[in-house]
Amino acid sequence: MSFRLTILGTSSALPTSDRYPTAHVLNVHERLFLIDCGEGTQMQMRRYHIRFGKINHIFISHLHGDHFFGLYPLLSTFNLMGRKTPLHVYAPAPGGELIERHLTDFDIHLAFQLIVHTITGRSLKQILDDKRVEVYSFPLRHRITSYGFLFREKAPDRNIIREKISEHNLSVAEISRLKKGHDITRETGEVITCDEVTLEPRRTVTYAFCSDTGYFPGLARYVKGADLLYHEATFGDDNEVLAGKTGHSTARHAATVARDAGVKRLLLGHFSARYRSPAVLEEEARQVFAPTESAHEGVTYDIC
Repeated sequence: MSFRLTILGTSSALPTSDRYPTAHVLNVHERLFLIDCGEGTQMQMRRYHIRFGKINHIFISHLHGDHFFGLYPLLSTFNLMGRKTPLHVYAPAPGGELIERHLTDFDIHLAFQLIVHTITGRSLKQILDDKRVEVYSFPLRHRITSYGFLFREKAPDRNIIREKISEHNLSVAEISRLKKGHDITRETGEVITCDEVTLEPRRTVTYAFCSDTGYFPGLARYVKGADLLYHEATFGDDNEVLAGKTGHSTARHAATVARDAGVKRLLLGHFSARYRSPAVLEEEARQVFAPTESAHEGVTYDIC
């Protein structure tokens, strides 16, 4: 599997005895990306055997505590574990200032380089270009500045047909060029097309993360066609007015975004503590978008 998502927290601001605040780990070809870092994230990472040393990029959607407070102790733990690898944190302003102030206040001197990238913009914007994946931020509508994230796998190389290597006596350089989708023309005038000697690569994968946000129709265009959309569903229909007042979504709002965006699957989370079980929220969402399920902590979801 190229993309796997492990859920570490499914609660909204008020955690419960069995639900932690928001935190996800996305595994992209064994590169781990931490998305939000609510209180207790490092405890959940240990519980579900997430390798600390493989996380080099952390994405913070916004600076409310249930998405951010877990970052402080995680940084300290990285330091105590002897981390030397640079760590990149992506967050809205003033995330960098808050982190720096905390480190100063608690006399923490990091032995690794901490690089904070301030997220800005009012449209889809690339914030990371990795070997295997591109990451984009996009604006949400919450009480404070908030962003969603889109993880888009880069297209892999085309697959060479083995028997064509000997048939055309292909060199290493020629194979490399053909796998990139280029035709080659030899000095003799012979033309070898990539369609002739290679196969189409497998389909790429996209994961979209939306929390926290009130409903707005334009959100669908940012997550269009995603293989998996995670969308907050803090409330049900019984609290739609409260959702509007607090800058959150209902399960039906999340399903509407999923339907309008043409995503393949919808995963609900960020549940209010007033709901002992998310089953009612899942049912309300399925009335609009059938391929919906509730996120459960410790579960790993194969995206592709």
